[in-house]
Amino acid sequence: MRYFTVLIVALLLVSALSAQEKAKPTADVRFSADMLNKSVDPCNDFYAYACSKWTAQNPIPADRSVWGRFNELAERGQYIVRDILEKASADHPGRSANEQKIGDFYASCMDEAAVEKVGTKTLERDFQSIAAIHSKEELPKEIVRLHGEGADVLFGFDSGSDFKNASQIIAQVDQGGLGMPDRDYYFKDDEKSVELRKKYVAHVAKMFVLLGDDPSKADAEAKVVMDIETGLAKGALDQTSRRDPQKVYHKLSSQELAALSPAFNFNVYFEDVGAPRFNSLNVSEPDFIKNMQGIIDAHSLDDWKTYLRWHAVHASAPYLPAAFVNENFDFFGKTMQGTKELRPRWKRCVGYADSDLGEVIGQIYVQQTFGAEGKERTLAMVGALEKALGEDIQSVAWMGADTKAQAIVKLSAITNRIGYPDKWRDYSTLQIVRGDALGNSQRANQNDLQYRLKKIGTPLDKRDWPYPPMTVNATYDPTQNNITFPAGILQPPFYDNRADDALNFGGIGAVIGHELTHGFDDQGSQFDAEGNLRDWWTASDKKQFEERTSCIKDQYGSFVAVDDLKLNGKLTLGENTADNGGLRIAYMALLNTLAGKEPAPIEGLTAKQRLFLGWANVWCESRTDAVSRMLVTVDPHSPGKNRVNGTLSNMLEFREAYHCAATAPMVNQKACRVW
Repeated sequence: MRYFTVLIVALLLVSALSAQEKAKPTADVRFSADMLNKSVDPCNDFYAYACSKWTAQNPIPADRSVWGRFNELAERGQYIVRDILEKASADHPGRSANEQKIGDFYASCMDEAAVEKVGTKTLERDFQSIAAIHSKEELPKEIVRLHGEGADVLFGFDSGSDFKNASQIIAQVDQGGLGMPDRDYYFKDDEKSVELRKKYVAHVAKMFVLLGDDPSKADAEAKVVMDIETGLAKGALDQTSRRDPQKVYHKLSSQELAALSPAFNFNVYFEDVGAPRFNSLNVSEPDFIKNMQGIIDAHSLDDWKTYLRWHAVHASAPYLPAAFVNENFDFFGKTMQGTKELRPRWKRCVGYADSDLGEVIGQIYVQQTFGAEGKERTLAMVGALEKALGEDIQSVAWMGADTKAQAIVKLSAITNRIGYPDKWRDYSTLQIVRGDALGNSQRANQNDLQYRLKKIGTPLDKRDWPYPPMTVNATYDPTQNNITFPAGILQPPFYDNRADDALNFGGIGAVIGHELTHGFDDQGSQFDAEGNLRDWWTASDKKQFEERTSCIKDQYGSFVAVDDLKLNGKLTLGENTADNGGLRIAYMALLNTLAGKEPAPIEGLTAKQRLFLGWANVWCESRTDAVSRMLVTVDPHSPGKNRVNGTLSNMLEFREAYHCAATAPMVNQKACRVW
């Protein structure tokens, strides 16, 4: 499994878009003191002081459930990508092979008339293959085919670093097979969760009706799906438990895996899926595989055919006719997330193209938006943050000399991927056919699966990127001990080459610091400099570390997310630790950069005040109540308000910069600090 710490008609219709839809966003996203709500005391609620005017002026769009500065930046990037795709869509002889792929993929997705005409014909191959299964012994072959198309059926199979030998890529089997976002959705007994399950079953039934089934039959089929998925969920780990690498690393032989669930012939699956031969693999959750044995036995072959048929249509819904798209949105968008309207088709198609052909599009995107100069500026800032983190590690009083030495070794070994890959991925074997939207998606999924599986048994290649360069995100991977900062995030309001150092260190600087700190949070700290799962701490230092992270867990666990639902302090612990450490080392890096000089105030704000505003500025956001409930269960990140106020309330430097009284609401009386 992957550990990161974290965005979806003919061509004539494209040109017929309204002027409003066609226009690119023009709002100035750069920070200004005019954005501040000066009626709010920053010592009472800094988030409201920094963000309430922005949130009031930027309500959640009807096609969104969350709207914040990350989304705002990603939206601007979508217009750039759409322009790239539209130009590539023009079918002319001079197009390169890559232009043909991205252009025809996008054109096919945008061609609503063709999608309606094809209907569900592309799925008929799936349904005929499923119907032809004569016994449960044939399930592995069918699941191979569905996995290749991108359906999440029964379990997951992938490649990844060996936690105990991170330089090698091994096979891995993981939990899977659920239609709802997490196992807890199947078991929570509060009123809203019970009602959501009823609506999920109704949604599944409606999708079967759209496939042509009689309503009474569809109701029975939906119940079968729910029964199987609930059974699978019983053996699955929750999101909080999955954050612990010790709980998701179990290296077994192929024979040991086979013994866990004899009802499913993994040998047949591995032979057919196209993976290289291997003798051992990581079985993330052996109990899930053991439980899978009982679920396979407990249900009839017809039940399993129903389950497979459901996941085939569920995975394909975005590329099917409007009736399927709308029903899919009604449950997963409106009901589950509180989104009012379906996103415009072009935005969905840009998202699908990003997902399936990201590095092809990314090569053009980088040429237009980033380049070598941006990479050099960012690397310089990363260097300043790494220096500050090293100073912080050396200065903390709770850590002993032996552990500090190991921590410095790990920090020194962190590698940086900035802007875009040094080696671009090759898509030459992927066939994209104009007019075959769903087929293109399925072939792209198969191509991606084979790309990942071919890595099994090979040395780790750190040049491989986890996502395309237009992504608005940044990550740390503990098994590779590296950080990734794509070009998509290295723009205002995160980084602004026209802004002062203080604002940039508070924005992208603190985000860089956040990712570096992930190497030393409750999860990342379990991996050494080489990315191996190894305890490099002394027992006393580990105890001190756990006491300090426990403080953060309790602090954020007291914050209310929505209604009476509080944050899960343990689920969000890694991100909250990284926020607190990241901003602190950004502050240190700024002081190092200023070298004892105090710049003149800008717009009446000191450099230190502007650093903290740079931090708050990137987390301004609004969420629907529905998505807030969902994210409490599945998202390891705290809401923007808690990321801002929770972090700042722990910093004496913030209190001093804004002259807050010792008893002010923005001063945590039991301040937490790890780094």
